[in-house]
Amino acid sequence: MHLFKSNTDIDTQNRYKAETHFSKAMSRAFKEELNSWITRKSSRLLPFEAVKEKLELWFVKDIGIHSVPLDAIIGSQGRYKSFTRHFLPLEESSRERWKEIENAISSGRMLPPVELYKVCNAYFVKDGHHRISVAKSRNTGTIDARVFEYNCDVSLDNSTDIYMLTILETYHKFLKETGLKKRNPDLHLTRLGGYNIIMEHIQRHAFFLAKNKKREISLEEAAASWFDNIYTPMAEMIHKNKIMNAFPHRTETDFYIWIVKYKNKMVSENILKEDAESMVNEYSRKFSNPFRQLIGRAKKFMGIVKY
Repeated sequence: MHLFKSNTDIDTQNRYKAETHFSKAMSRAFKEELNSWITRKSSRLLPFEAVKEKLELWFVKDIGIHSVPLDAIIGSQGRYKSFTRHFLPLEESSRERWKEIENAISSGRMLPPVELYKVCNAYFVKDGHHRISVAKSRNTGTIDARVFEYNCDVSLDNSTDIYMLTILETYHKFLKETGLKKRNPDLHLTRLGGYNIIMEHIQRHAFFLAKNKKREISLEEAAASWFDNIYTPMAEMIHKNKIMNAFPHRTETDFYIWIVKYKNKMVSENILKEDAESMVNEYSRKFSNPFRQLIGRAKKFMGIVKY
């Protein structure tokens, strides 16, 4: 009977464990893909090339080595089809490299930092996909990375998916055209099409400003006036009313659009006075009851919620 295990025995055990862990990771990847099909929520990583193009990311700087939360890594440069959103392997061709890294970690060997791009609060893999995949499977929590940071005028985080990226692209263009970026606004939406509606509001506001001031009004001036005199008072009333507590997955800008649309209907029918407080209170009274919330969740699941 051997009192001590040889290095060969330990290495064999580590390799067996790595083989088993990879097979389990592949199985979990299949379940994650199936669940995403059922829930209609993408389980795929974001392609960094698309993010860079849509958000016009051009200026990057090396900010050194950092400990990065694994859950904040949401995309990849070049290998976004090889792993799920939780970095579970999707391709059998990853097996040998994955096992090699798992075995190295089990043997106590130090691995070099991975390389990541940082955009706001989200990270994208430049190099080190398999190391991140193994670290995620071991519930490590964080990973050492050399980080290259891009400046960005919209906010990405670990909840951003390909649908939200499309919304952020229109938000970026909206901020660029209106010059509102200077005011550091929080005008995030959760549905497509909203920024076109807001642009119509700003253009209508520009028409009335030009009429009152008897001069031409630039889009940037109209947007600043709209934000200060129309949007901000409405947003303050939305928070004061606490209607957002009943819809935590929506934003104040979502409510701004819905309330204005509801106001137009009510005013045209002579049911509602045209002031911010009465608009918000009436909307809250009608749409925050449990039955309306249930209908809203059903519409969201079926993908038929729209502005």
